[in-house]
Amino acid sequence: SFWHNYYTGSIEVWICIMDSIIYIVDDDIIFSEVLKRKLLIHGFTQVYTCHTGSGFLLELNVKPDLIFLDYDLGDLTGIEVLLKIKKYSPKTEVIMVSAQEKYKIIEEAKSLGVYRYIAKGQNQMNAEIEEALSCLAQQFN
Repeated sequence: SFWHNYYTGSIEVWICIMDSIIYIVDDDIIFSEVLKRKLLIHGFTQVYTCHTGSGFLLELNVKPDLIFLDYDLGDLTGIEVLLKIKKYSPKTEVIMVSAQEKYKIIEEAKSLGVYRYIAKGQNQMNAEIEEALSCLAQQFN
């Protein structure tokens, strides 16, 4: 698996990483399902999707380990959702994956604690997602 290239710690921590609770919060159903499938193929076992910001906030009590968050969610912005995530689940890591490329929004997301901001639709998007995940896995080493 992809993860074996990045993680060199104990099997107990490995199982913990792969059992992380991951949410994909994106109004693009096709993108969400493709990303979910990639994560499941890489061995993650608890990957969930939510297609509205308000719908996801109803599930925030789960305290996910990682959230892939879009900016344009229809009912709320990714920044509004991010503020709630950081208030109620501050240890949750957030990777913002969005077509939103306005510098001000990207900087605001980073200042509010986004682990990584990845531009959706770019050729290198998949590589950037894998790099972000590998960096998170290294934190467990």
